[in-house]
Amino acid sequence: IFSKSGRDSTIDRIGIHRLLRDSLRLNTIECKIRKQCILEGELLVWNDDYGRIEPFHKIRKYVKRSGRLLGAARDSPVDLSEHLMIMFYDILLLDDTFCARDSHETRRQLLQSLVRRIPGRADVGSREIVEISSFTAAERLIQTFARAIAQRWEGLVLKGCDDPYFSFDTSKSFIKLKKDYIPGIGDTVDFVIIGGSRNANDEQELGVGKLWWTAFYIACVENKNELGCSNSKPRFRIVDVVNRHSISKDDIIYLNRHGYFGRAPFVTSMPEFDTVFEPGRKQQPAELFKHPFTVEVVGAGFDKPANAGYFTLRFLRVLKVHEGRSFKDAISFAELQGIATKCQGKPDDLQKEEESWLRRLRTSGHLGGRSKKSRSGGLFSLGSGYIDKQGTSNRDMGTATESLHQGNTSFPSLKRKMAPEVLAGSSILKRVKQD
Repeated sequence: IFSKSGRDSTIDRIGIHRLLRDSLRLNTIECKIRKQCILEGELLVWNDDYGRIEPFHKIRKYVKRSGRLLGAARDSPVDLSEHLMIMFYDILLLDDTFCARDSHETRRQLLQSLVRRIPGRADVGSREIVEISSFTAAERLIQTFARAIAQRWEGLVLKGCDDPYFSFDTSKSFIKLKKDYIPGIGDTVDFVIIGGSRNANDEQELGVGKLWWTAFYIACVENKNELGCSNSKPRFRIVDVVNRHSISKDDIIYLNRHGYFGRAPFVTSMPEFDTVFEPGRKQQPAELFKHPFTVEVVGAGFDKPANAGYFTLRFLRVLKVHEGRSFKDAISFAELQGIATKCQGKPDDLQKEEESWLRRLRTSGHLGGRSKKSRSGGLFSLGSGYIDKQGTSNRDMGTATESLHQGNTSFPSLKRKMAPEVLAGSSILKRVKQD
C-alpha cells in the first residue's frame, strides 16, 4: 500500500488489510487477480450509527505514519461506531495487462468486476453520464453542482469517458470543480493578519528583492464582546498561516511596505493586543503588526486542522487586503466556530438550499455557456458526489483522485460527453477531450 507521496504505507495501513482481502476476495477461487494488480483508492472514516462518511480530520485518529498518530493531539477519542473504509477509484494494472492506456469506461467496468462491495467498508465510486454535445448539458452540470454544494460535498470530478489514465494530451486531463474555484461562490470570511515571518527560499522564489516577511499569520479576535470596556484590549487567536502559495505577490509587497513601520518583536502580550495560539500548531510569528491588517479570505469549506481544537477555513487563500477596515469588521473566533459548525451538517431545507445555489450558479457567469455540437458526440463523467466532506450521508458514491488546481478557475464550455464523478477526500474533475 503506497501513499500519494509514494511512501510504502503497508504497515501503517494495517487497519484496512482485512478490508482489502475481503473486498478483492484474495486467496479465494472468486478472486480475479491471478498475479498482480495496481488499484487506486482512498481511505475514509465511516460512521455506522449515522450511516455516513465523516469529515476529513477524523482520519487522523485511525491512520498512523511510521507507527505514530500525527496531528491528533486535540482530536476527540476514537468512536466505537466509526471505522475505516476503502473507496476504489481506478485500476492501472491487472496481471500482465497495462490498463492505464484504456478508456475510463473500460477501466471502470474492469474495476467493478474485481471489487466486492461491502456496505460501509468497501465500495467503488458511482458516476453520472452527461452528454456534453446536448444543449441541456450546461444546465445539467449546474444542477448537479448545485446539488453537490447543498449536500456539502466537496466538489465534482469531470472525466472523459474515452480518456486514458495517462495522457500527454492536455485536452484529456482532469478538471476539478469546487465552489471556491468560482469567483464569488466559495466560502469567504474577513480575518486579520497580526504578524509575519520570513522564509529565505520563498523570498528567492518571489523574486521581488529584500522582504521582511513572506508568511503571514491569520487570526480572529476572541474577546469581541469585551471591547466596549474602557480598559480592555483585543485578544487575537492565530488560526492559520498563509505563504506565497496562498497570497498574491502584490499583497505580499503591500504588507511588507505598510507593516514595516508598525512592527514589533513577537510577545504574547503588548500594549496594543494579546496573542494566543495552539502550542501544538507551532504558529508563532517572528514579528507582530501593532496595527493588524484586515483581509478577505476564501476557502473550501471548514475543517479542523492538525493538533487544533477549533475549525477554520480549508485551503484558505487571501483575496484582498481591505485598506479601510479595522479588526472590528473581521469575524470573531466565536462567530467562526458557529459558522463552521453550521456547515458540518445538511441544511434544514435541502430543496430550498439547492434552489438557492442554482440561482447563484446560473447568475455567476462561470458555469454554463452554450456548448456547441460535437462531431464525436463524446461523453463526460460527472462526479455524482459520494463524498460528503462535511459528514452528511448520501447513497451515491463518486470517484476521486488527487487535487490538481489550487486557485480560482473558470471553465470554458465543454464540447464532449463526459461522466460526473465525486470523491471522498479530494474531489477532482477530468478535463474533457475537445474536438
